[in-house]
Formats: sequence, structure tokens, C-alpha cells
Amino acid sequence: MSENTIITFKRREQLCLITSGAISTLAPVTGIAFGSGGVDSEGSPIPPAIDVDSLNTELGRYPLDSITYPLDPARRTTARYVATIPADDLVGASISEAALFDANGELCAIKTMFVKRKDGGVTFTFTFDDEF
Repeated sequence: MSENTIITFKRREQLCLITSGAISTLAPVTGIAFGSGGVDSEGSPIPPAIDVDSLNTELGRYPLDSITYPLDPARRTTARYVATIPADDLVGASISEAALFDANGELCAIKTMFVKRKDGGVTFTFTFDDEF
């Protein structure tokens, strides 16, 4: 993951517990949330803190279109999640943060980025790699 992407503390805790056998299930990632609070006043991405549990300014949540594993099948250590914002949603929004969320609505990983402005009549497809 890049310096502007983190796995949230809550998700790290769950990964620790499932790996050690303390819990037997882990809620799967089901979508991507988008927000507009990921940059500073100069437009540079703000690295997210590990202890955050929400986007700075969430605008909407969208279900996953697909999940793939882009690396060699014998080395599946990256899950690639794709979600699409429909053409008529978030028109005019300046998207600068995104987060994977699970079936319980908890954020799992957060990424901040340079602003991507959402035009009307255009779908916005976003790919989020979760690397282990």
C-alpha cells in the first residue's frame, strides 16, 4: 500500500484475532466509501492516521462490482476491489478519500489521494488494492 493508505486499527485487530484463532469469522469487504476530506488546503493528500474509523467527509457508499487477485494465483496477497459511482451520483463532487468497508459497515482500509472531480453523465470506476 502507498504512504497514503492504511489498514484501520479495527481491521488490524480483527486480522490479529482471526489469525490467532480468537474469532472464527471476519466480515468480508462489501463496498467502497468515497469522501472529499482527503487533502490539505494546498490540495496535497493528507496521510490517514491508523486510529481513524471514518472518512473526514464521507459522500457516499457503493457496493463492489468485482473482486480479483491480480498477482500470480500461487501468491494471492493482494485483493483488488472495484466499485462504480453511477453517472448521476455525486455530480460535481471533489473526491479525495476512499475506504473499503465490510458487511458490518466498518471501515477496513482508507486511502487519500489528489482530488478527482466527478462530472455529470460519467461513471466513476475506482480500483482499491488491499495488499498483505
